[in-house]
Amino acid sequence: MSEPEPGQGEYEMVMPIILAKTNGGPYDDAAVVAGMTCGALDQELAMAKTLHTLPRERYLDARLLEQADLIAMKHGYMMKRGDLDEASGWQEVTFEWA
Repeated sequence: MSEPEPGQGEYEMVMPIILAKTNGGPYDDAAVVAGMTCGALDQELAMAKTLHTLPRERYLDARLLEQADLIAMKHGYMMKRGDLDEASGWQEVTFEWA
């Protein structure tokens, strides 16, 4: 993926994401990250529902919150928004049963 901006952490690539433009793929990097993030959340909430438990709290990119809320509803959860870190654009979210 692209170089981190000043003030952001560095990440080590575990697996190349060849769908992303920076690795020669056809899709914008942000779109690939958004899709993978939402897909992972969908799978986690599906497993949590099967185990009849509440998912862990986490920080999500604020641009993904509306989609994440729909994913939560799909699995019978309500997503509650917590603190927003204005500098990074990440917001804390928790989940409760709907």
